[in-house]
Amino acid sequence: MNRRSFLFSLSAANALPGLACSKRATTPPNAQQCFLPGMTYRQHRDELHDLLFKQYLPFWDHGGYDREYGGFICNLTPDGVPVDDEKYIWYQGRGLWVYSFLYSQFGKETTYLDIARRTRDFMVNRMYLGHGQWAEKVHRDGRLIKGVEADTDVYGWLFAAIGLVEYYRCTGDDKNLQLAVESIRAAHRAYEAPDYRKGTRWEGLRIQGHSMIFVHLLTLLLQYHPHDDLAGLWDLHLDHLMNRFYDSRYRIANEELAHDYRRLAAQEGRMFLGHSLEAQWMVMQAALLKKDDQLFERAKTHFKRYLEMGWDHCFDGWASEDYMVFSGPDRIQGADYSTKTMWAHTEILIGCMIVLEQSGESWAKEWYGRTWEYVKKAFCRGIGAWEQAVNRYGEPQTREKWGIHPMRRCNYHQPRFLMMNIKSLDRMMQR
Repeated sequence: MNRRSFLFSLSAANALPGLACSKRATTPPNAQQCFLPGMTYRQHRDELHDLLFKQYLPFWDHGGYDREYGGFICNLTPDGVPVDDEKYIWYQGRGLWVYSFLYSQFGKETTYLDIARRTRDFMVNRMYLGHGQWAEKVHRDGRLIKGVEADTDVYGWLFAAIGLVEYYRCTGDDKNLQLAVESIRAAHRAYEAPDYRKGTRWEGLRIQGHSMIFVHLLTLLLQYHPHDDLAGLWDLHLDHLMNRFYDSRYRIANEELAHDYRRLAAQEGRMFLGHSLEAQWMVMQAALLKKDDQLFERAKTHFKRYLEMGWDHCFDGWASEDYMVFSGPDRIQGADYSTKTMWAHTEILIGCMIVLEQSGESWAKEWYGRTWEYVKKAFCRGIGAWEQAVNRYGEPQTREKWGIHPMRRCNYHQPRFLMMNIKSLDRMMQR
């Protein structure tokens, strides 16, 4: 892949997420054409807009967004009232991205920029430890939680950088860009260390999810800050996603590899479906920035395959976590349907919309409609922040086995899907 082929001439109005099309659907739709059964493009766009502005954003006014200190508390009652005072670095970086994107893409409302600014200031002034490293979590007022210092998982550092990159796009303040780049470099150094430990299992593991976030973050950053060193890191993690984690024998992507990228014994047939699918729409976006049609087609093929492999054809919904190729010699096991997560279903909806916008393929519209119907049935239960997970039968359940607080509310996946797909529908109708 030629890093010199970046599409740096993109205007801000068409910047990622939601690149200007380098490919075109053969017959661009108009607003009144049918998009979903009984619903036009315009009606679905308005449906998503109402879910975002009339339900989701008002939910955070009940206390999830901290108006006194800035930043986000995400362990909340169904009405949005905090049940503790912890602020986790993941959710500060993610919240910063959401409100910065709201400001830049939805009318430049100063309210959104103020929330972004105060979140950024809290995060930088109270959670930054220097040298690109961030505290994992603090109390509401910014005091470090006893026994918790630097985040041992570079996900948090990368989410902080994602928020800072989008905030830089709003303000043009180079300090935010420099801090984002410093965080990326620190995360890369930590990840490359043989004793790096994500917090589970053993030292030195390579994690597909880490490469996925590196790719997504660098795709966003390189639009505004072309840099050969960072472009090389982008190419490195694209190669990891498409060639290292991907196993061509089983046509799946492993979530974990050894530090030297060897397959783990007895784990070759295991896939974490949610990350495998999410990574492919992020690779599709990177391919659009590179104008690399071959990479786009390959990622699109993987995306469709993983979607089909994980769907529960008995009860609907998608198996968001484990998929096992074998349960014994020559015996297929398949997907684990015990937990179906909201976040993974939003990744399906984002990826299908990217395919629809770029090539208009009918399978993407069919899967989008099927997934959207399930999301409304299983996760949209009359509250601003949707249910985090359901069991196979669509009944709400917690994700405590992943170390996630039972009352955690998402301040990222739900609004990211709504905003990205609104912008995609707008572009398709404007064509």
